[in-house]
Amino acid sequence: MKERNASILLAAVIIARASSYYFIKLGMESMETFNLLSTRFFLATALLAIFFFKQLFPMTRSTFRHGFVLGILFFGVMAFEFKGLLSAEASTVAFLENTSIVLVPLILAVLSRTFPDRWSLVGVAITLVGVAFLTGRDGGINLSIGEIYALCSALCYAAVIIMTAKYAATDDTFQLGFLQVFWIFVYSTAATFLFETPHLPRTGVEWWVIVVLAVVCTGFGFTLQPVAQKYVSTQRAGMFCAFNPLCATIMGITLLGEVLTPYKIVGIVCILLGLFLPIWMENRKPRNRAAS
Repeated sequence: MKERNASILLAAVIIARASSYYFIKLGMESMETFNLLSTRFFLATALLAIFFFKQLFPMTRSTFRHGFVLGILFFGVMAFEFKGLLSAEASTVAFLENTSIVLVPLILAVLSRTFPDRWSLVGVAITLVGVAFLTGRDGGINLSIGEIYALCSALCYAAVIIMTAKYAATDDTFQLGFLQVFWIFVYSTAATFLFETPHLPRTGVEWWVIVVLAVVCTGFGFTLQPVAQKYVSTQRAGMFCAFNPLCATIMGITLLGEVLTPYKIVGIVCILLGLFLPIWMENRKPRNRAAS
């Protein structure tokens, strides 16, 4: 796949995933967290298995193991995201969750025992200022439980980005995407039997939400993101991922009636600056070397 086509695919994936915040909010008005997760990922798993059966086999043991690991991490992302959306606005959850982009360089630096890049540290500092403004209430930082869940989701998502990049070098990326979906279904089903009362969607609205989440946001979004990322540079992938909260914010304002306060606007600008600045500076390095 050419990088241009992969970039278009990744942009479509990001928009599809951003729309999930709205549909999750809508679905959780009448469905419990793990029940909604289980039904969504069961339908997505079934559809992918039916329409893409030939692409799923043969599957190596290595790919199966790696999919199992990614499934655990992505289940953490989704579970914390859903819990966060119960009490926090969709736009806030989206921006907090996507701070994972600036966490990745720090985690990689710790794992490799090297000092982080200067601009990565600057990006983290600006992002933290943005988080302070985004979550600020009554003149100070006051994280709600929903916002804490969103930050936990960000940590899990940072781990997903790192491990996906590692596994995509050797494994079939489509199979990895399918296994993520399958294992999230398994874990969420176990959770709904342990902590909730399992049941199928009961209304037309619930079924509509499940179908959109399963087909568009999961079947398309989750499965094809690893495929697109394989042909796109890490810097470009990071820039595309930063558009996720922007799309979610637009949908939150237009569809959910969310309000942008001055503090929230400053927070959003700071977080976007923190996300883009390290990527922009990284892209300038080759040009500077060429000029010298």
